[in-house]
Amino acid sequence: MPTIGHYATLRNLLLEMERDLQISGLSDIDKRVMSTLVLLDEGRYETVHLNDIRDHALTASIPAPSLYRSFQTLINMGLINKVGSARSGLYQLTSS
Repeated sequence: MPTIGHYATLRNLLLEMERDLQISGLSDIDKRVMSTLVLLDEGRYETVHLNDIRDHALTASIPAPSLYRSFQTLINMGLINKVGSARSGLYQLTSS
């Protein structure tokens, strides 16, 4: 199978996983932010600093306003929490 065929198969698998996780309705940016938090957190449910999120390859190209909107969306959906003060820049995956 040519490389493009492998790519198409992976995209289809990803779509199925997003449906199973009930995140298929999130925007691409929301999915990238969520994925970055998961990768940086490594399953420990610890806090991740905004600068680390901003510098990650998945999210480095996201403009700041879009990044903050995504945080609000993910917080409102109960997927992440803002930890500390309003200016702390710390985020955490929810354990549910």
